[in-house]
Amino acid sequence: MNFYAIILMFAAIVSSGSSDNIKPYTIMIYMNGSDLESEIGAATTDLIEILDSGLNSENANVIIFTGGADYWHNDVIPANECAIWYVADGELFNIANVGLQNMGEPDTLSDFITYAMSHFPAHKYGLVMWDHGGGAIAGFGHDEHFDYYDEGSLTLLEMDYAFKKAGLSGQALEWLGFDACLMATVEMAQIASQYAKYLIASEDLEPGDGWDYKFLGLLNHYPYASGYLLGKEIVDTFMDFYGPNSDEILTLSVIDLNKVQPVMDSMGALMKRCSYKLITGRYSFVTLSERRGNTKTFGEGSPRDSESDMIDIGDMAKQLEDLFPQETAAVHRALDSAVLYNRYNSNIPLYGLSAYYIYGGQFYENLELYAELDVDFAYIWYLQKFFSSLTGQEAAKIPVQKIINGRQAYLYKEAELNDGRIRYTIPAQVNGKDSDIIICMPKERVLGYRHTGLLAKPKGYIPFEEGDLVAFYYPYKHVWLLSGQMQFFDLLDCCEQNHYTLKKKIA
Repeated sequence: MNFYAIILMFAAIVSSGSSDNIKPYTIMIYMNGSDLESEIGAATTDLIEILDSGLNSENANVIIFTGGADYWHNDVIPANECAIWYVADGELFNIANVGLQNMGEPDTLSDFITYAMSHFPAHKYGLVMWDHGGGAIAGFGHDEHFDYYDEGSLTLLEMDYAFKKAGLSGQALEWLGFDACLMATVEMAQIASQYAKYLIASEDLEPGDGWDYKFLGLLNHYPYASGYLLGKEIVDTFMDFYGPNSDEILTLSVIDLNKVQPVMDSMGALMKRCSYKLITGRYSFVTLSERRGNTKTFGEGSPRDSESDMIDIGDMAKQLEDLFPQETAAVHRALDSAVLYNRYNSNIPLYGLSAYYIYGGQFYENLELYAELDVDFAYIWYLQKFFSSLTGQEAAKIPVQKIINGRQAYLYKEAELNDGRIRYTIPAQVNGKDSDIIICMPKERVLGYRHTGLLAKPKGYIPFEEGDLVAFYYPYKHVWLLSGQMQFFDLLDCCEQNHYTLKKKIA
């Protein structure tokens, strides 16, 4: 019996979704717990925030689909199967357990949306996609119960299929939100424009705690809030939750999806000029590659980490404005119209929408996947021409070499925050798994680590625990070698709030 057939058996359990009780809002949360839950309990934390939000259930249905994690940090959510939940006045009610479903399958997503909208009708609908995100190429999600690379995640085209199958065409959603990394992309926005009026998402990595779900309380005062108004509340509560002095990378945007096509069109026009200059030799590949290298990139880690190759569109245009002033001005006008609200703590301006711009070098399959999105012929053609000139390696990342308790460590810049602090990653193994250790300087604080090798970028990081074993990677000629293992707490003392400081100062 398939998922939808199972949940239909339970439809009579919940009477609040009857047609004579149409509420202002139904908010659907597709909560793929993944290792965010099994490792650090991030989904459990957000479930508690949802229950504590103070939302009056007369104003909104909140329907949650859970699954995707090997272990849940509570006694309510099952780990060996998926389940559907209804939130009512601070309590979580089980509608149905539906067996082990693959949250990386588009049919699972579409069946959930179809069920929620048909049994909980409302004047407006919002959908939150909760998990990892990887931008235009990697897409969304990581179901721990299924093979990640073959079937455990959703590509943009698979989400397109799911949204269409669920009957969302014609902008049935008031808003689509990604509580996930790297999903404020023009490619995602172009697809979403068929199904939603607004997109709420982050250009860069998100902290492990993600959104602050007290934003739901706004519906007590504005039960018919537009996607813009609710999105603005999501952005503000998100930024306020972490505060101005946070070590986290913070950025979140609200995008008018009716205005996103001109962004893609203007990018295509700009890159058509770049293509012409490239093939005629008017501007060399070195010139364009240098501008690409200087463009703000999101989701960067150490060189051993997977590359998402997502760049800020506005900064890309800024890097080219002396070469193509008219075309870059058109890009900025389109961005100003489409990005309604945008906050961040980067040390340079961010413009609220990102795009794929290949620079990793060797990934032919990424270009093939990107071409299948069919976003803009001129832009795709430029990327193919640009890639054909790459040597197979991106511009070398220059590490900061430091001695930590007698061990050589290579620190690669991940992000610069607006108060001068810089986050670095150290390529390493933690307990035998390839990872990036994340350090914030100049405070010399180790924030934790995240596993590498996944296409989608993990939200946040995992705190170190006593007994963890660490080995640093170091480059030697064209290979990476490992230092000897050492106890993490031989290097570091635990400080407040799961942060760490070095016993001996970094040399």
